Amino acid sequence: MECIKCKNEMVKAKLFMFGGIQIESETKSIFETPETSNVEVYVCNKCGYVEFKAKDYKKF
Repeated sequence: MECIKCKNEMVKAKLFMFGGIQIESETKSIFETPETSNVEVYVCNKCGYVEFKAKDYKKF
């Protein structure tokens, strides 16, 4: 993945928050089941920019 700030190649990293992080879609009612996805983390080792990417983004 290319850094949007400096165009350097970004490196995949891990964010430690009790085994990783997840995102969840907003629901319009309490009866809907939200979609969830794990999150991949990338860091640029040139400028320090960090980017998060949903692994299962097509579910949203």
